[in-house]
Order: sequence, then C-alpha cells, then structure tokens
Amino acid sequence: MKKLLTAVWILTLLLLSNVPAEVQCQIIADHTVVDKYDQIPQQYIDKVKEMWVIVAGESHSKGYRIGCRLLEELDPRFQVSIRESGVPEGYTDAHMRLSSATWGDLNNPDGWVYSYGEEDWFTNATALTRTRAHLTHCNTNNLAIAAMGFGWCWDMTSNNWPAGTPDPVHQVRWAGRSSAGPEGSKRWGLDAGDYALTDNSVCMDTYLNATDGYNAFCTGNTYPTKVFYTTGPVDANENLGENGYQRFIKHEYIRDFVQAGAGRILFDYADILCRNDAGERRVVSWTDFGGVTREYQAIHADNLIDLDGGYVEDGDHIGERGAVRLAKALWWMLARMAGWDGQPLATDEKPMADRTIVYPVPARDFLIVEPEDLSGVMLAELFDVRGNIILSENITGINTKINLSGLDSGLYLLKITAGDQIAYRKIIRL
Repeated sequence: MKKLLTAVWILTLLLLSNVPAEVQCQIIADHTVVDKYDQIPQQYIDKVKEMWVIVAGESHSKGYRIGCRLLEELDPRFQVSIRESGVPEGYTDAHMRLSSATWGDLNNPDGWVYSYGEEDWFTNATALTRTRAHLTHCNTNNLAIAAMGFGWCWDMTSNNWPAGTPDPVHQVRWAGRSSAGPEGSKRWGLDAGDYALTDNSVCMDTYLNATDGYNAFCTGNTYPTKVFYTTGPVDANENLGENGYQRFIKHEYIRDFVQAGAGRILFDYADILCRNDAGERRVVSWTDFGGVTREYQAIHADNLIDLDGGYVEDGDHIGERGAVRLAKALWWMLARMAGWDGQPLATDEKPMADRTIVYPVPARDFLIVEPEDLSGVMLAELFDVRGNIILSENITGINTKINLSGLDSGLYLLKITAGDQIAYRKIIRL
C-alpha cells in the first residue's frame, strides 16, 4: 500500500503541469518541512540546480536569498548563485539561480528591475500587464523561469494602521497599504465585502486572483513557470496586537485558499518563522472587539538572531537563523516541484540511473522498454492517475514490449524496478 501511495504522489508531482486539476495535489512548504530538506535525494537537488527561481519583492524578500547563501556555506550540496543587479544568469546545472529580477515593473515597461512591491504585483491593472510581460519576455528569451512568487514586505500592516469599523466576522479593524491601487494606498481587508469598511477595492482576493491569473497565463502559453503563493512577515513589535492579529487573519485566508484548490503551491514564510529549530512556536494574544481573547503566531525570537548568536541588520529584518529556515523550506518546495514525492529513499530503494529508454512517447498500442543492461530482469508496472496498478510485465533482453492496446487514452505512470533501483516515467496513451 505504501508503494502504491508513493506512486500516486510521484505521478501528480512529476506531471503537475499536465495532469487535470482534479488529480493534482498541493505543495505546502511550512514549518513541518524545514527539517526535511536533508532528505532530498541528490537527483532532485540536481534538478533544482537547473532552475531559475524568482522571489520578486522588497526588503523582506532578501531573506530568501541570504538564507540560501548561508545554507550553501553550511551544506555545499545546496549550491546557489544570487544576482542583485544586471542581466540574470542563463541556464546552468551547476547551481540554483535565485534573484528578485523582473523585466520591468509598474514604472518601467522594460529593463531589469530588482525591487517589486504590491503595486507591481497585484494592486492595479498595469501591474498585471507588466508582470505577464515579464513572464513572456523571460520565457521566450532563453531565461525560462521555473518558479516565481511575491515576496511580501509589510504590505499587510504598515502605513495605514487599524482604523474604522471592526469587521463583523473577525472583530478586528483592517490595516495595510495598497500602493497604486484604484483608490490609492489605503487599509484593506479580505474580500470585496470589506470595501464598506476600508473604502478600498484592493483586498486579499486581489492578490490571490492576480497570482492565480499568472499561473493560468503561464499554462495557457505553455511556459514552464509555476507561480507560488506566499505568506508575509511576522516580525516588528509595532505589528503585534490588533495589527498582528489582522495580519494573521490575512495569512490564514491565503492558506485556506491554497488548500481549497488543486495544484496550488504555498511557501508559508510566516509559519516557518513562527517556530524555532527545536519546534517551539511563539504565540501571542489580543482581545478582539467582541471581548474574545485571540491567540495567533508571531516570529520566534530565535529567528531574529544570527548563527553566531548576535544580530546584524542585513536588510531582510530577520536573523540568519530565520533566513536559513526559509532556505531549507525553499529547497524542499523546489524539489517537490521538480518531481520528488517528499519521502526519503527507503533503505532498500536507490534511484536508478536515468539510462532506461522508453518509447514511443506518446504511445498508442505498445511501449518498448530498453534497459542499459539487457542481461537482468526488470519489473515494469503501469499505474493510472488514481494509483491503481493497470498491468505488470517482466522486462528482459528477449521481451521488451508492453502491450497498451486495451487501455483508455490518457495519462499513466510507468514504474521500473531493477533489483534495489527504481525509476519512473510519464506515459501518455493516445
């Protein structure tokens, strides 16, 4: 049963861009995955090292990059190249490429820009147009983007502090900034119904719909880019109390949205920083306008200090320990996007060298499976998208053909086992 479930996970993750929505799964990088980064098999570390990853943001987004640089120093397997200006690096398999680079922003129709705010990602129509233009420029000019997300700054809490009438559901007043929004930079809530409380048409749904739209845009244009959702900062004492609680509600809204949709990917920046490496979670409280004491997460003090126990402000508003936690979770998420099922290799399973040839692809009536070593016996098992095993064949130097004539058209997963080695292949039956 365990091996069957593993096959389902591998199928849905390997083929995330090709599988119908109803069989896609979510990838959620939160505090539970930080310690799992060192379980990533080398073959998926190598796949991540082929990626260009963009976290477009302002100061807080530096935490992703600082953390990845520090993680490389701690564990040389996780090689990364970071650029803070100029032309992005082209394809390589030597290291993951990470930056905040975008081609243009709200104020610039073209040219490389290395700072991106809410006004560039979601608050206005020009932002949507320019970000789509960025996706097109990169993906059609030999700068394919593997993954991209918005690196929140204090957009949910700063500039406009809690004011106005409390939300009747959450019993909190909304706060935040919405630079370049239709009504200007004002407080904002969760959905269109909050306009009555904020006089602002920008809300959390504006961010979610924009991000969802970028994914649809990439899919519609067959770009390889996966646009992931993110939560935002949990630091700064002035962002606690009522301000912190309304920010927590916004983060919960993002989490609920991701969990409700097939194939969505979330990097939960906030949750990762609210716990330390020992798993301890910082919880604070605030009494709402209904008189109920509400508990919510805030950044753990350990994530505000550096690896040596001190602290030097390096522009991301958190300590090195917090940044490293972000980096570990980011590598885990990217490995999952690359096809890893999230499970460490069992002691009796080793990755198979990718030298077994499977053809034709797509296939109609049969598959040919040609292993590099024709002297042994391999087991070929075919699974449907629900994880049901459809057929099983022994592959030898004499028999390398798998009959598909009785199968329905669609997507399948071929699992090839040779001794203690296992490999997977995507199969499309015409």
